[in-house]
Amino acid sequence: MDKVRKFLEDWTESFWRKVPDDYSLTVQIDVHPGPTSWHIVVEPGRRVELGEGDHPNAQVVFSTTEETLQRIYEGKMTALTAAGKARMSDSAPVEFRLGEGVELTPALKAKLFFFVQSFFNRSTPERILLGEERARKVHGAHAIPLFYHPGFRSAWYLVKKGERLNEPGDTNPFPQAFIFISGEGFAKIGEETVPVRAGEAYYIPPGSDHVVWTESDQPLELIFLAWGEGA
Repeated sequence: MDKVRKFLEDWTESFWRKVPDDYSLTVQIDVHPGPTSWHIVVEPGRRVELGEGDHPNAQVVFSTTEETLQRIYEGKMTALTAAGKARMSDSAPVEFRLGEGVELTPALKAKLFFFVQSFFNRSTPERILLGEERARKVHGAHAIPLFYHPGFRSAWYLVKKGERLNEPGDTNPFPQAFIFISGEGFAKIGEETVPVRAGEAYYIPPGSDHVVWTESDQPLELIFLAWGEGA
């Protein structure tokens, strides 16, 4: 576990430089097989401490493997990508659960998003590399979540021939948008099916189908945005 210690020490060193003065969070990371546990305690005043072992007051507990942490450390995958799921019942390289008696309030959700995006990313300003080799298949296409905050989501998707991003009936109660940046294909938005191509953006009303596919050998690349209550 010397490599894991190195990863966590480097992430801790970079994180305290970005964390807001009033930020606080206690996180536990269980690394399998083992398991070996580590904890990160962040207190106001930008105090960030890394320790080995379980923490009795952990608000969030992550579970992952050394291999996944190494991929994240080397920039081959972001932590948000490793944690991405279409459904809560799906499995992912990074799993998380709340600590005992902890409720996922809007304030804690905002802190959690910041931690996952910023702790595991040593670059300043934070950079996310795109490409199929850094993505995971989520919602039927190759996905890289970008930036999340309560009330806002963004992601990069690559849709290849034979794949479908989403299925009819996979709707959301908040507004969304697709911004197509390369390739061409089709989108079913609500009851309408339209041809789409690079250089176009489409608004998706709440409660609407939003299915994307291509019949071209060239993949269709897009940015997904969602905003509003519940996003």
